Amino acid sequence: MSNKQYIHLKDRTYYSELYDKLTIEKCQRWEDKKYSKDITKLKGKEKETEKIKEKLFHDVTIPLALHFIKAERASKKSETIQEWMKRDKEKDEKIANAEEPQDVRCLGCSSSLINYIFRDLLSNYKGKEEVVFMFECSRCGKRRAFWEDGTEWEHKPKCAECRSEVKTETKRKDNIITHIYSCPNCGHVGTDKLDLSKKVKEEIDPNFEANRKKYCISEKEGFEIMFQAEQMGKLVEKFKDKEENKEIYDAVNKIKKLKVAELQNLLNPVIENNGYIKLEFEKPELQKDVTLSFSLQDNIPGREKYDSVHNLQRLIRETLAPTNWRLMSDGITYRLGFLQGRLKGIEGEENLLKLVENDLEKAKKSR
Repeated sequence: MSNKQYIHLKDRTYYSELYDKLTIEKCQRWEDKKYSKDITKLKGKEKETEKIKEKLFHDVTIPLALHFIKAERASKKSETIQEWMKRDKEKDEKIANAEEPQDVRCLGCSSSLINYIFRDLLSNYKGKEEVVFMFECSRCGKRRAFWEDGTEWEHKPKCAECRSEVKTETKRKDNIITHIYSCPNCGHVGTDKLDLSKKVKEEIDPNFEANRKKYCISEKEGFEIMFQAEQMGKLVEKFKDKEENKEIYDAVNKIKKLKVAELQNLLNPVIENNGYIKLEFEKPELQKDVTLSFSLQDNIPGREKYDSVHNLQRLIRETLAPTNWRLMSDGITYRLGFLQGRLKGIEGEENLLKLVENDLEKAKKSR
């Protein structure tokens, strides 16, 4: 087995720099954007108008776009790096856990191929990444490659001219591997050379740190900007909603927001004028809304249960209609002239909006 290991997972610094490089590239593409309209052939007012638009594009639109691109990239940096590292770790684990094919022989000299020179992930014919093992004969140098399930890997290159399958001949001299492709269809011949002695050097950007400082902001700053943008977006949506639902918002503004003491002062004269006495409230339940149980007595001799209950329900509903209080759906109970029920107090703009919407919906249905 070869001692050479193909490691996909790098240290966090590698991913951090890669992410910042992509951020820099994205910002620079925006900075390089040109105003789309050609104003060189325009004249008079039209030209002056387009000049103003062009100046706004370069002085306002691009800087604003860059502001939010920097923030959006910064706010997603840690999350993206974690995803990249998880992906590459899973690749390494898949490679490490793959079992190499057995009983592989060289097609050139029939020698047993017991040592693979590398294994790595490649896309198979189904487009799925699988581990492939490359074997090289120690005698004649010929190679064979196999997928981890034992299926031999077949490379079928296409002709650069007519896209037909080509015949391939591979020659190696020292560290130079030459692939010769000949097309039986059009006769085109091409070659590829691979110099194993040459190491690919990563190009170093001398301006990287300067650009990083210019385009890459801290994650904290990115989150703050995105939060502010989100809040601004909510304000815009709220303003738009207020314009589109002016009737509902106007109705909410007209609602009388009563405290418990004000509620009792409102109800007392109404019920007393209609033959009820001794309105009392229990201790309110403070949950999403304020729930307030009440009791009172019917003071009109001979009034039947049905009339007493329904008359009281009508009085309470009509009296409370312009306020933030409502009689709850479980209604009113009656025993020997003693009546009980529950009221619900609504507070907060969102809840009051729902209250008005429900009232309007009920009003439409009753028409």
